[in-house]
Amino acid sequence: MANDAINFRSSCIKTLSAVEVRPDRSNQHEFNGVQALKNLFGLERVSSEARFSIRGESVECISGVTWYDAREAHPSRSEHRLYFQTNNVMAQAQEGDNIVIGFGRDNSLQFVLIKNGSQGHSGRIQNWLEE
Repeated sequence: MANDAINFRSSCIKTLSAVEVRPDRSNQHEFNGVQALKNLFGLERVSSEARFSIRGESVECISGVTWYDAREAHPSRSEHRLYFQTNNVMAQAQEGDNIVIGFGRDNSLQFVLIKNGSQGHSGRIQNWLEE
């Protein structure tokens, strides 16, 4: 079950918006590369496997993610994005849920979905907040 605390060395949290979770609003499967995510990943391209889980549930999976500059051909116009492959955890995400993205002490990349109304939900966090 994904309710065991993860000992993060660095992480950030945000409340998911409709455009981030509803395919009828956007099917891009990515987050904008705001400063909190730049602080986690740096500025270089990163492709990795990540563990996606739902806190308090037995739902989890391993899925690919890529941190990249969508405008790398334009050095003066950087636009980073964090892309994630379609997976069972994010398919269950809804507007208002919290998502924690971070690196565990073992350097594993973790995406933890915290359902709105569940234990550990931090309320509405409009912008990424570093933890």
